[in-house]
Amino acid sequence: MKTVVIFAPFWRQVGHIGNNRVERFVRWLAEDAYYVVVVCAGSSDDEQQKSWGQEITVRDRMGLFRNPSSDGGKPLKQRKPNKLRRTVAYWLFNPDPSVVWARAAARHSKVIQAVTGAQFILSSSPPESAHVGAWMLAQQLKVPHIVDMRDGWLDEPIKPILLSSAFRRWQEGRLEKRILKSAVTVLVTSDEWKDLLCQRLPNLSSKVHILTNGYPQYNFVMPILEEQANKPLLLIHAGRFLGSQLTRSPDLLLAPLLLSLSSHSVKGVIQLIGSLSVDEIKIIERFKEKFAAIGWEIEYTGNLPRQELLALLQKADGLLLLSASYAAIPSKLFEYIPTGKPIFAVTERGSATWRVCEELPQVTLVDAQNNNKGTQYFDFTPLLKVAPSIPEKYSENELKKVLLHAMDKIVPVK
Repeated sequence: MKTVVIFAPFWRQVGHIGNNRVERFVRWLAEDAYYVVVVCAGSSDDEQQKSWGQEITVRDRMGLFRNPSSDGGKPLKQRKPNKLRRTVAYWLFNPDPSVVWARAAARHSKVIQAVTGAQFILSSSPPESAHVGAWMLAQQLKVPHIVDMRDGWLDEPIKPILLSSAFRRWQEGRLEKRILKSAVTVLVTSDEWKDLLCQRLPNLSSKVHILTNGYPQYNFVMPILEEQANKPLLLIHAGRFLGSQLTRSPDLLLAPLLLSLSSHSVKGVIQLIGSLSVDEIKIIERFKEKFAAIGWEIEYTGNLPRQELLALLQKADGLLLLSASYAAIPSKLFEYIPTGKPIFAVTERGSATWRVCEELPQVTLVDAQNNNKGTQYFDFTPLLKVAPSIPEKYSENELKKVLLHAMDKIVPVK
């Protein structure tokens, strides 16, 4: 029996975006006749059999990862965020506080038993400590290790400490280099991230593969092309702004959108879906009156279950996207594209997101570094007459081929 172990502490954590990628891995590998073992973190040790294999939960003694539900199926109460506590914790633990869990999981008897004899172990980040635990197991048991980097580690890091401390960057850089050097395969999510990584570590180039995120499993229906006839419109932005990148401020999106909508007479509602922070709301509130003056209302919807969100995207007249990253492609873009709806995207010219969007006729692109000059106006009427492009390369079938090809050196295709 072919066995693969996926090391992902965040698995089943409510609302964690990493679940979507790992769920694809589990499904693709199971379809390829693998017995899949997922090692994750929770409030207590647990072991469950699944249709695709086994789920091993290792207790997180620091309480960073909790069981997804308690009595009645309600999410357990999470500890209130504390910036000082978070900063101190990141200084104390290399590469991040969940390394305590990762090291414990690497010593757990059930995990060692699962990894022994496996074809390979795959770790997905962030947090980067997932790679540390998987690397320890791979070294100890002589099992090939695949590193899946959903975000950069030293390249465009999402941890502020790596931007503010040269010492910490050097310290984590040594760890990153050791882990990536010993890995048999490294997965990144864009051409730009591969370029950044291989410029720093050129010896990795032969084993770095690009595996983007992809379209969700949902039965999207192409929109009917019709004139709007002055009816109120609905624009949707899904997800947080400042959540993973402090440079992704809401005003980068709202300023050019305000300028764009001011150019014509359509009116409607801008719906912001997601758990917004106090800082995000403060920025957005400054725009409410300006949008109201041109007939647009801003609403906060809060988090929605993913299937409910996908259904709502189908009802929108337009979708809003902000990416302040050069190498990252927001996963929500791949939820937007198959709806066929017009997309207003603000991103850096030449970035990974820009390169994807410039191939899509339904996207209005705005340069984030020059977003108040030369803004492309978001004119819904002609956009709805443009046949949407749904590139096949981001589909389940094509992305699965990429993963299986990346595994060829480990498990040769017979």
